[in-house]
Amino acid sequence: MTTIVSVTSKRQITLPKDLMDILGVEKGDRLIAKKRGKKVFLEPAGRGILEFAGKFGTFKIPKGKTLEDLIGEATVVATKDVLR
Repeated sequence: MTTIVSVTSKRQITLPKDLMDILGVEKGDRLIAKKRGKKVFLEPAGRGILEFAGKFGTFKIPKGKTLEDLIGEATVVATKDVLR
């Protein structure tokens, strides 16, 4: 897809809706701009971890365990198939 966009006096551009849909981005999302030679490439920045803070309720560490214990257990579970 090729389209022409204008740069405003504030150095802003507006991306057409169909391009936004293709990229899967919405108003307020962030994009990464990469320069290669005299070209600029845009890609979605993804969601930062802080954006999800509080979305899943509160988390309590079980008595007798530390956060490091839980991370270690999760690592074992996540890698058990890889190590077979």
